[in-house]
Amino acid sequence: MVDGRLSNKKIGFIIQARLKSTRLPGKVLMPIPLDSNKSILYRIIESLKGYNDSNFQIIVATSNNQENDLIEEFCVSQDITCFRGDEDDVLSRFIEINKSYDFDAIVRLTGDNPIIDTQILEKEINRHLKKSYDYSYSKGLPLGMNFEIINPSPLADLAGKSLSMSEKEHVTLFFRNNEKDYVINSPELKFNSEIEKLRLTIDYPSDYLALSAIIAVGMKENIEGMDLVKYCLKNYAWIFQGNINNIQKVQ
Repeated sequence: MVDGRLSNKKIGFIIQARLKSTRLPGKVLMPIPLDSNKSILYRIIESLKGYNDSNFQIIVATSNNQENDLIEEFCVSQDITCFRGDEDDVLSRFIEINKSYDFDAIVRLTGDNPIIDTQILEKEINRHLKKSYDYSYSKGLPLGMNFEIINPSPLADLAGKSLSMSEKEHVTLFFRNNEKDYVINSPELKFNSEIEKLRLTIDYPSDYLALSAIIAVGMKENIEGMDLVKYCLKNYAWIFQGNINNIQKVQ
């Protein structure tokens, strides 16, 4: 799965995760599908397993809060690096991780988005590196499938800046608030508007039920990523009606 163009690059996949959640507590370690022995966080790591070698580091970034001891225990069981830091200053976790690794690019993912299209992601990582962008973020994918790629140098520079609490909580918000100061890439991934409007993130019980059904289909048909989304939309469009009215927290 790993493209030859990435074979000599050091990429950090940082998965932001915690167990505290007002709408669905403990969600990242919930089994998915419902009767599975694999958690949401496991599914994300499983999607990235082709990258987990000496040049491709998967790191789970969680907080020091006691409830997240379970996330650290899970990471130890899976031989995945776990970094723990401030609960609210999520950006500081990324900055500290960045200090410890000589990454060429950092991919930010979150622990409540279990469907990843690794082919699209790899293509955009290549584009990001080739063009030497400071920050890339995708558009056009369903909510929960978009991703962000960060150049380690401008990320490190954020440590010396005066930031708002929102910019500390939302890792890449400073880049978006100051676009004129950075070389930013925002590829518009061309899918139809129906696909773009789908909700594939897990914040509410209804989100969990929808994603549980979708992933169960993927396991049965042996398909994943965007192919899975298209297949479900064609054959089981009703699945996506269960969480269509959920409200998404906005940066």
